[in-house]
Amino acid sequence: MRYVLFFAAGIWCYMVLGSRVPDEVLWGAMAAVLLLYLIFAVLNGKNKRFTFRSLFPFLAYLLLVMSGYAFSSLKDANNQADHLLRHSKIQGYMGEVLGVDEQKTSTFGNELAVRYVWTDEGYEKAHGKVLVYHRLETPLRPGEVVWVEGAPQRVAPPKNPNGFDYREFMARKQVYHQHFVGKALTRLGTVDRLSVAEPLLLLRERLGLLLERTFGDDHAVEVGKALLLGQKANLGEAVSEAYVTAGAMHVLAVSGLHVGIIYGFFLLFFKPAQLPRMKRIVYLGLVVLLIWVYALLTGMSPSVMRAATMFTVLSLAQMQSRSPSVFNTLAISALLLMLFNPYIIFEVGFQLSYAAMFGILVLQPAIVSIWLPQNKVMYYLWEITSVSIAAQVATFPLSVYYFHVFPNYFLLSNLWVIPCAFMVMAVGLPFLLLSMIGWAWWPLGRLLELLLQLMNGGVFLFDALPFAQTEGLYLNVITVFAMWGLVVCLYLWLKERKKAYAYGALVVVMGLIGTSWWTRFAAPSQQELYVYSLGEGVAVDYHSSRLSGSFQYGVAEKDLHYQVDPHRLATNMQGDFPLKFTQEGSKTRVYLPNGCLVTAREGKIWLSANTGVSAAYFDGDGWVQTPEEMRWSTKNGALRLIFE
Repeated sequence: MRYVLFFAAGIWCYMVLGSRVPDEVLWGAMAAVLLLYLIFAVLNGKNKRFTFRSLFPFLAYLLLVMSGYAFSSLKDANNQADHLLRHSKIQGYMGEVLGVDEQKTSTFGNELAVRYVWTDEGYEKAHGKVLVYHRLETPLRPGEVVWVEGAPQRVAPPKNPNGFDYREFMARKQVYHQHFVGKALTRLGTVDRLSVAEPLLLLRERLGLLLERTFGDDHAVEVGKALLLGQKANLGEAVSEAYVTAGAMHVLAVSGLHVGIIYGFFLLFFKPAQLPRMKRIVYLGLVVLLIWVYALLTGMSPSVMRAATMFTVLSLAQMQSRSPSVFNTLAISALLLMLFNPYIIFEVGFQLSYAAMFGILVLQPAIVSIWLPQNKVMYYLWEITSVSIAAQVATFPLSVYYFHVFPNYFLLSNLWVIPCAFMVMAVGLPFLLLSMIGWAWWPLGRLLELLLQLMNGGVFLFDALPFAQTEGLYLNVITVFAMWGLVVCLYLWLKERKKAYAYGALVVVMGLIGTSWWTRFAAPSQQELYVYSLGEGVAVDYHSSRLSGSFQYGVAEKDLHYQVDPHRLATNMQGDFPLKFTQEGSKTRVYLPNGCLVTAREGKIWLSANTGVSAAYFDGDGWVQTPEEMRWSTKNGALRLIFE
């Protein structure tokens, strides 16, 4: 566990500092620290004394931090000499299709691995990934080599403060470019040899089409693809919102539940501990191979990679007839994933997956011990409930930080969804396996559809209940760690019964209350006006030390949710009252409490009196003072006007 924490600290240091430390300095410093460690080890060995007790852990942990920094630098595409970021004046490029098409609103999306670019100097080797959006009649297939006219564009930054930063999200996946190609794309052929993942992607697509042909219920198709094949991109808005509101979305993310069912299914028939050593190794090796094939088939999400890695480590231990510490197994899986991709620690799925597992391992035994019912059914239900409580307590700060909502009926919904998901997996996996060998048994498919409809019916019922979800929640990074600190103090107090932990919890609570009051009442003395940058409609916020008001008109619900609400939550200024306005065609007039009149039309903003007002626009990284020629335009980003 300590190794993982210090290695992750090195990755975080790289995200903060970037590549400011030259490679020669970094590798030289690592060599010096390692040499110093070995020198002290040799001196201790000769003297047969442990005289440098405090230096060994310091040097070891420092080396781990530097290793995390070094691995991040090696994996960073910005440091590659032939990356797309290093090329300019690109007129076209050749690339390999990496996946199957995904249906977007009006286009199809896919990912290309660029091999060559055409510039003024001719063909040049290049490296990097591009998200392409096309309107071809025939879908792109994995392994196809294509030629694309034009130059890819950098992924655009957010235009509104605190909005979802798609640029940063893709950069952590080492993708920096996107290209809307339409039909300006030519197929050149296919690669000589497909990777291991590409045939599995095609198989995944074929099994998805099988579910579409077998099921008559669209919602059953969507949930079946997500639950069995990891295709969450196909979830409709109604299904997605229902599962989020019910607190059951985690079931649709392929994770330890799914991998555990596969692992337990094969260990149900043969007990590895009872087999001879060689047979045990072969059998467990085949189980591990099957688990990773399933992980590849379902898209290799962080949660399924965590589960597959954990079961792999567990199987390796069972090959030696050992019972490893589950915490060490969890830590080893995290370390292996970070070695493969250091930036995975910033993915929401990775953070939620490990937070949930840690909560289940630590908190669940304490929670389940509170009540020990004698009835077997009640005990089974209480066990499921305790697991849900432990996972929810551990992930609550992260969930609120990223999604700003809380499902109020998560305990009841999980009592329904988890057993249903187990039955769907128990029927669905054999159905898909039989289909892969050419025998799609219709009765089994019909039973699978009925189980999915049963599960969906319960979820939609919870979604329809009053007060199903608490919205408008906001936590910053410091508050997230403070909430975890509160959980730790309460857990230790319940376990150790020491007053010091109770006092610690009280201090954290008082700190959270004080921070909340300070944020609420320490409003700026100046008057501020925010005008959001949107595709359609107008959204305005006005704030002063005494009051605040908000206004929106003609804004799509999706834009309001992702572009406007995050900033309102972050600033704790949702608006005490709606601002008055008038609408004349495409021109909107908003009346401010200070007597000013704001006129908005096609992204241009006018004030009735623009004297004594300083303006800034949001460029994706922060607020920038506006040049005079674009002072009242939201084309480049949201506007912030301060009345002086």
